[in-house]
Amino acid sequence: MERTTPKKFMRIADTLAAKGYRVGHQLGEGTYSKVRTVERVADRKMCAVKIIDRQKARKDYLTKFLPRELEIIKRIKHKNVIQTFMCIETKEFIFQIMQYAEKGDVLQMIHSHGFIAEVKSKNIFNDVMNGLKYLHDLNIAHRDLKCENILIFKNNVAALTDFGFARSFDTSSSGLMCRTFCGSAAYASPELLRGIPYDPRVNDIWGTGVILYTMLCGTMPFEDANVTRLVQQQLSRDIKFPPRVSSKISENCKKLIFEILDPSITKRPNVDHILSTKWLRDDAIEKSS
Repeated sequence: MERTTPKKFMRIADTLAAKGYRVGHQLGEGTYSKVRTVERVADRKMCAVKIIDRQKARKDYLTKFLPRELEIIKRIKHKNVIQTFMCIETKEFIFQIMQYAEKGDVLQMIHSHGFIAEVKSKNIFNDVMNGLKYLHDLNIAHRDLKCENILIFKNNVAALTDFGFARSFDTSSSGLMCRTFCGSAAYASPELLRGIPYDPRVNDIWGTGVILYTMLCGTMPFEDANVTRLVQQQLSRDIKFPPRVSSKISENCKKLIFEILDPSITKRPNVDHILSTKWLRDDAIEKSS
């Protein structure tokens, strides 16, 4: 996204100031949006604001995906899902004011440390699965689970964010299956990449397996710019753990990764099964500094 001009920034700052917020530094940016810190003037509480530029966004995003996102974020409130406090709409922008995660996202953490040790990865993954269970129980699929979309609060609690591709579903055969190619290819399931109508919940599960592997290894389990070759890697189930970290990862953890990254949609576990696995039930889940 191009740099925000001074005039455009002033319009952003003025709109937020009128609602009682002072604009801070930029945290990140997406295809059509930027995320900044904001301070609520009344009590000096730090929040984040996602600023969507209507002029830059594609028409299908504005007419299809954005309305879904705005409807979904009003419904969700859970400690492992980023909560949106307020939405402000103008002709030029849409502002989503939400919780601020002080420690950034999981991808930043991996870049800083190379990989994330198993106990810490387990803590994060447990939070991810609890957040995902909450969404799936509400009949909401995220459809863009990736390391960048997991944020960490100062107390080390992890929370899911970015509902730009999320959608509600019903469990009837006609209301469940998706056909939209969305999300990031490296985290997408083989059925989505092959253009097969897919169950969005099962596709979400695949994404969590890629996230877990990436946290533990510092690299992705499958990676190729060519989608055909990427799918071939996924279907081969040739998952290898880098020598530098393999001995540091428990067998129960490796077993869970193989179960989640199963190309068969009938064999891939659901959220409840994953939360009940021995690896996640171990007493090692504890918030560390």
